[in-house]
Amino acid sequence: MKNLHRLLWILAIYPWLDFGIRLGLPSFIGSVWDDLFLLLIIVAVWFEKRNEPRYVAIPKYVQWPFYTFLFFSIGSIIVNVVPLSVSIDAGRVVFEPMLFALLTLYTLDDEEMIDRFIQILVISTVLIAIAGIIQYIFKIDSVRWEHKKDAEQFRIVSIFSNPNALAGYFNMILSFTVASFLFLKDKKQKIFYFLATIPILIALLLTFSRSAWIAFFVMAIFFVFRWNKWWLLALPVVGAITPFVMPESVINRFAKLFDPTYYQMSSEYGRIAFWMAAFEKIKENPIFGVGLGMFGDSVPQRHNIPFATWVDNHYIKLGAEMGILGAIAFIALILSIMLVAHIMYGKATEVKQKVYLMGIAGAIMTMAIENVTASILEALTDAVYFYAFIGMLFALHWKTKKKA
Repeated sequence: MKNLHRLLWILAIYPWLDFGIRLGLPSFIGSVWDDLFLLLIIVAVWFEKRNEPRYVAIPKYVQWPFYTFLFFSIGSIIVNVVPLSVSIDAGRVVFEPMLFALLTLYTLDDEEMIDRFIQILVISTVLIAIAGIIQYIFKIDSVRWEHKKDAEQFRIVSIFSNPNALAGYFNMILSFTVASFLFLKDKKQKIFYFLATIPILIALLLTFSRSAWIAFFVMAIFFVFRWNKWWLLALPVVGAITPFVMPESVINRFAKLFDPTYYQMSSEYGRIAFWMAAFEKIKENPIFGVGLGMFGDSVPQRHNIPFATWVDNHYIKLGAEMGILGAIAFIALILSIMLVAHIMYGKATEVKQKVYLMGIAGAIMTMAIENVTASILEALTDAVYFYAFIGMLFALHWKTKKKA
């Protein structure tokens, strides 16, 4: 069990290791280190937990959408005769991060271990946020990201590869810090999570990721509703004072969503144009799409697939590559996992367990929203934590079933 716990602490500081290894070591090591880490996890789980079938904690109504999604993923590759190198790369991007759920499923089954993992993760994230804030203050260019479209607005990336991926990561961690601050009774812990929330939230604003801002707002409303729904009456007041307290750069960034010129440019060569191209692919190939890895975002770009483009919508991208049913299966998978969290929250009797479940639900919710305007799940670090938190959910589900 000690080996699994050591791997868990590595997972808690994963962004720092990924940043250091990819920049400080030869490129071939940087490109495979996460594969080696995952292999260690699989081997450790096999040797230490092979007689403990925790996978039975995954409800049937979660398994079936996954199997359907897997079927259409493989089917799209076979039907469209996707080149082997492309299919391997695409499968790696989509399915490999899911396996990180094994580590949390087999380790996060007691309160003390979860607390330590979350606390290390939060401290690591605060440092990432501070690095981003310093980057913004001194306008330090990143060696990992450059985007000419955003030249008018400096956006932080800290140690990540792009601001949207960083914002998605921040939202997942904020799900736990905000839930802990609202629901925990211990004053020291409330102060710790409140103080941690401040730099992370400031850094989230400095990513200038509008979808992440919207996702955080939705999550915050959901949390307040669960905590004390009467506080929702303050929403009109918050909405009224926000334009006067937020920095002008943030207001201007958000105001672009209401500018007709923005939508005209997006329709010509931007997000809306990408979506329309994806819808055409879905219309032409509704059952199995054009093949996994053959149309949108990072994989086809790496393999120089003709007419490959950015789609900036994970669900539409999946529809174009594996057909309508494959995309629906993925959406059903996310909704079914949210249902598990909802049911468990309703049955939970301990405050700590409710905090964990709210954090997991918030992480899933924010990622689901952000993937409407970007394929955040193609960012490896975001995908790793997204599925790690899902593994944590099933670990809690396993513990509940074991008690029963």
